[in-house]
Amino acid sequence: MIGLGPFSKFRARLAGRPFLQNVSIMLSGAVAGQMVSLLLSPVLTRLYSPQQFGVLSVYTALLTILVVIASLRYELTIPMATTEEDAVNLVALCACVLFGTTILIGVAAYSFPEETLEALWPTPINSTYVTSYRGLFILGFLCLGGYYIALYLGTRQSAFSAIARTRFYQGVVGPTSQIGLALLGAGSPGLLIGSILGQSAGTFGLFHRLLRSPGALRGRVSWQKMIVLAKRFRRFPLIASWAALIDSVGGSQLLYLLVSVAYSAKIAGFIFLAERVVARPLSLVGTSILQVFMGEAGKTVAADPKRLRTRFYQVVSRQFCLALGWILVSNVIAALVFPKVFGPQWSDAVTYLQAMSIGYLAQAIVLPVFHTLQILEKQTLAATWQVGRLLCVVTTFTLASRFDIDAPMTIFCYSAVQAVSCLVLLALMAKSIEKLQEVTA
Repeated sequence: MIGLGPFSKFRARLAGRPFLQNVSIMLSGAVAGQMVSLLLSPVLTRLYSPQQFGVLSVYTALLTILVVIASLRYELTIPMATTEEDAVNLVALCACVLFGTTILIGVAAYSFPEETLEALWPTPINSTYVTSYRGLFILGFLCLGGYYIALYLGTRQSAFSAIARTRFYQGVVGPTSQIGLALLGAGSPGLLIGSILGQSAGTFGLFHRLLRSPGALRGRVSWQKMIVLAKRFRRFPLIASWAALIDSVGGSQLLYLLVSVAYSAKIAGFIFLAERVVARPLSLVGTSILQVFMGEAGKTVAADPKRLRTRFYQVVSRQFCLALGWILVSNVIAALVFPKVFGPQWSDAVTYLQAMSIGYLAQAIVLPVFHTLQILEKQTLAATWQVGRLLCVVTTFTLASRFDIDAPMTIFCYSAVQAVSCLVLLALMAKSIEKLQEVTA
């Protein structure tokens, strides 16, 4: 009898471990897309300046902050639906909410005074750019909000292969379109358009694949059912959505806004490159695990709390080892690689990578289990943590401004605050899981 080859043995092992198999599927798409993005980054850094990347960082920060309330966090309830009918009606509910929030964002964007926007924007812009930035922001909000709905529907249906393909499309479409637009002379708006195309890549294909499956069509959409579900999960829009908004502000996105205002768009561009090259690969791994963790946890939180506890500690410990190794290697080789690969003008990005490393490590550890408190329906506890982190971040920059602390030291202090905050969140999650197991024992 011929023995199995190494690859066949690996596949056989995965077949007996569904969680690991699903994570490997998600990672395959994420890693492939990220590899393309990394390989094209040196091209992008020669076509766009640090200041232009600073503009992209501000745009991305604003979009990332606000898109968390695109569906008022109802998308998180899709994996928790007990029946296919509930799942389909929750998707319809999310779509209606997204349509409404997009209209509100559009009204707010075009009502925002042009003079104020020009004063706050990190680089000088003319009236034509102001109009394009408004339109691109609304479009980005709609596309990214739609992707998150499709993502959590895919998570519920364990359609991890389909989700993995979207990760690959995002890694390819974003940078390639940005390169093409740069060659056409699009300037900063080209970076923004490419970002939108990359973030929303695969959304329509994912929706089509999921909504035409027999399981998804067994339930019928009805206004009555949507209203019942909206009331059932009302804590998500009433508490979780605003808590998520506060969390997004208190996270890394606020950093770009504060740095652009307190220091310069160039420094924001340096941090954006460090995040793109070092933190984003960890983020892709973390979000890939998060989707699988969410899909499993939504089913085990009530039926098998012990399994949820075991999976939580397993994911956190292994993510720590992976993230620590990546961060250490990145810091060692960054000083040699950044100037040669990305160009001499990006040499100072190494300083900001080193300053952000402890924060990157902590965020990478917590990301795969980040929604644990939401799954446990501990929205108030999550909101309290998110408000506390935001206050700490704002205090850090306020003190830095008052005592005239330079940018690298300010960024390091911010990174340390993020690290401590993440450790506190992990402790809160662990305690909540332990209490759940005690109650159900």
